[in-house]
Amino acid sequence: MLAAEKELLGFYVTGHPLTPYADILARYTLHNSLTASAVPGRTLTRLGGLISAVQSGFSKKSGKPYAMVTLEDLDGTMQMLCMNDNYDKFREQLVPNAAVLVIGEINNSEDKPKIFPQEIMPLADAPRKFTRQVHFRLNTAHLTAASIPRVRELAEAYKGNCPLFLCFKYPDGSAVFVETHEQFCVAPSRELQAAVDEQFGEETYYAKVDTSLPERQRKPWERRGENGDE
Repeated sequence: MLAAEKELLGFYVTGHPLTPYADILARYTLHNSLTASAVPGRTLTRLGGLISAVQSGFSKKSGKPYAMVTLEDLDGTMQMLCMNDNYDKFREQLVPNAAVLVIGEINNSEDKPKIFPQEIMPLADAPRKFTRQVHFRLNTAHLTAASIPRVRELAEAYKGNCPLFLCFKYPDGSAVFVETHEQFCVAPSRELQAAVDEQFGEETYYAKVDTSLPERQRKPWERRGENGDE
């Protein structure tokens, strides 16, 4: 229905396809379509959005294919240019209405910023890749004998590589943090958050997010040079 609204009217009326991802956009992106214009040129960042249009063509200079992608978030739109190796690498992900997270370089040399991607992934995968720790914030006043076994069941149902911490919150405002054994590491996701909050109450789930700027990927010849190869 939302796609039909956009096609017919040029905008959404009853909602926005990115609304279910609003929390991920707020926590896991470093810039958006508005703030990207204020960063220094060639800044590497993370931003997310919905692919609303894909325009493909061939470079007049090289003759190679490229794609100019319109990326829409909850604040506006910006352009993403995929060319050369990145076109071959990401073209299968350049699908209209796909929600994606983009790690790339901002170019502010023109009126509107463009991003040149070095990585594109489904937006739903952002928690799995950029969460450093997961915390279950447990109110001790509401815990029962079945609570801890239930925590274990949740951890086992969503196994992964992210460390899990239990934060026991006491009525006097104090808190005790317990780092669980590595066998209880979890895979951060919207599904895990929903399951935890349903079991123990809203805002039980907390993700400690990696907010550092992305590192620039080295070119193949730069990596070869480190090994002493020509």
